[in-house]
Amino acid sequence: MRRAASKTNPIILIGVVTGLGVLTLLGAWFLGGFADSFRGIDKIDAGSYAESARPFQGGTYQFEGAIDSDLGFEQGAGRLISFRVSSSKGQIFLPALIPNFLKRINPQKGQAYKVKVVGRDDGLLVVEKLEKL
Repeated sequence: MRRAASKTNPIILIGVVTGLGVLTLLGAWFLGGFADSFRGIDKIDAGSYAESARPFQGGTYQFEGAIDSDLGFEQGAGRLISFRVSSSKGQIFLPALIPNFLKRINPQKGQAYKVKVVGRDDGLLVVEKLEKL
């Protein structure tokens, strides 16, 4: 007596392939494959920074703001920019140094950016990354 060959149910096959695809996407997400480079970075409290920069020394922060003005350029250091940032206390102006290694950035007044900064020991915010909004 011969047995009939068993056929794979196409619905089960589609379900398995879809499940593997979803697991692959979730694994990539959790391992940083789709990581937001700003994820996990605290948003700066612009009002507190305006009152005293001391608590922000050595920390890494992010904010969204528009360029208000160019405060100057120093050879070897970079360009100091004033960003207009919204806070609970209204509009605050945050100064941030764009180092020379980011010189490909040509900031224009009014352009909005998402900014990652590090607070130096002297209280100045130094830009590590800029993304145009």
